[in-house]
Amino acid sequence: MSAIVFMAGFAAAWWVMGLGLQAPVGLLAIGPMVSAAMILFARQRLKNAPSVSDDTAKRRGRIIGWAVAGEGVAIAVTSHLLVKAGLVAFVVPAVAIIVGLHFLPLAKLLPVKIYYVAGVLITLAGIAGLMIDAPHRTLFTGLSAAVLLWLTCAYRLAFEVRSPTAAAAR
Repeated sequence: MSAIVFMAGFAAAWWVMGLGLQAPVGLLAIGPMVSAAMILFARQRLKNAPSVSDDTAKRRGRIIGWAVAGEGVAIAVTSHLLVKAGLVAFVVPAVAIIVGLHFLPLAKLLPVKIYYVAGVLITLAGIAGLMIDAPHRTLFTGLSAAVLLWLTCAYRLAFEVRSPTAAAAR
């Protein structure tokens, strides 16, 4: 459940960042509304999910903690260097590349195979964002990352077995 909450929350943030604060409020609100609906659906879908052992939870927590810490440091350093170099327009695509890359070790270590797909596609969206003209760079990168995160959440909710009921239905 927490993975869905984090990914859906960050998808909403990417949506708002991609559109920019100049966009109409109704358009901006779509991202947070989609994320909230996804979180509510996940809560319902996963309410009977079996809990994991304390050892498994601690292991996952350490893996995620290290991945997020590395991602945070990489984002901070890269953003700082790009701003200092006068390349502010490249910050958002660079952050998308870093976010995409952070999914790859998670895919292997957790293991969650869909994270390989998400990681590669978000990284490619960031690379494509670097090549798009400056006025559309943030829009393309932000909306691409948002949609890819929502699709990752949807895949996990639709295809990963989470409860004894779901396992029996397969």
